[in-house]
Amino acid sequence: MVATATAAGCLPPPPPPPPRDLAAPARMVLTERWRDGGRLVIVDETGDRLAPLLVPGATAGGALAVDEHPAFSPDGRWLVFASNRERDDGRTSVWLAAARPDAVPVRLTAGASAEVDPTWAPTGEVVFASDRAGTFDLYRLPLAAGPDGPRPAGPPARLTDAATHELAPSLVGERLVLQQVDPARGASWIAERMADGALVALTDGPSDGAPALAPDGARLAYATVRTHPGGERDLDVVVRDARDREQVGLAVVGSDEGAPAWSADGRWLFATSIVRDADGGPLLASVVHVDTWRRPPRVRMLRDRAGAAPRLGPAVAPVELDQTTLLRNLDHGLGLRLARDELAEAEAAAAARRGRPAPPP
Repeated sequence: MVATATAAGCLPPPPPPPPRDLAAPARMVLTERWRDGGRLVIVDETGDRLAPLLVPGATAGGALAVDEHPAFSPDGRWLVFASNRERDDGRTSVWLAAARPDAVPVRLTAGASAEVDPTWAPTGEVVFASDRAGTFDLYRLPLAAGPDGPRPAGPPARLTDAATHELAPSLVGERLVLQQVDPARGASWIAERMADGALVALTDGPSDGAPALAPDGARLAYATVRTHPGGERDLDVVVRDARDREQVGLAVVGSDEGAPAWSADGRWLFATSIVRDADGGPLLASVVHVDTWRRPPRVRMLRDRAGAAPRLGPAVAPVELDQTTLLRNLDHGLGLRLARDELAEAEAAAAARRGRPAPPP
């Protein structure tokens, strides 16, 4: 499984930008880590935080909830996500909410099992991974329209039944791709579920994950460990077409890129970028994007002008994005330098309030 990470976990969130018109449904949602929890926030094409997506939530023990892995419905009106709300075991369930500010979420799955990586089938069902049968398998949950939004219309149907873990489903048309993990070897690769239920490997691994099919169903983005010309190894997002030819991906030397997500037109590829410290721990997590229609590709950052905050796991609504704004966003390197300065200033201010020196940058 491609892991996400937090950074500067004890900092409070920066102040919100000035109020904006939020009558339209959300266009982009991501997880913002703060204090000990993680909240879903609505952002615009610059990265400015517009509003929290959900009313605040808590675990069964009263701790701040972690809401993560959002995914838009095919019509853009709803999101599913994984959350440890109402649980006391640190595991997550699948939840659903309207794609509008301060939505009240509804839990879709129950029980002691862990449910992760929820997404949508083109026909409106929710597909997720669960360990309810031992290893993680994929399940499809039918939904039916109700007075307050979609609700489960029956029990989840099992889609995979292998000795491996099946995670991170991505569906476009008739295609279903996933991350397959061998727990004995610790290896992972990308596979496709065929019509007869068989799993066919699309990559060799051993460190491939987080697949995302482009809207045309022909291109596949996924995260993999690669070695750069200078000898550095990190996690990058690569894109392959239907002929298995590599196209423009998303790679930055010195940081890990994962959790790819496509825009509705297949032009923009978003991902989480995690910069690590000298000991390999997470220093800063941010959301970046690249224009796959342009050569050479330039990695740019979604940056909240109110101040840096650790962010990951972008979800993009099936709408046309503001391309001019995306092209004007800061290059990743400059955005990263500014974010580091902002986090260092926040750490220094927090340390001053506590009456002790700030840690070195």
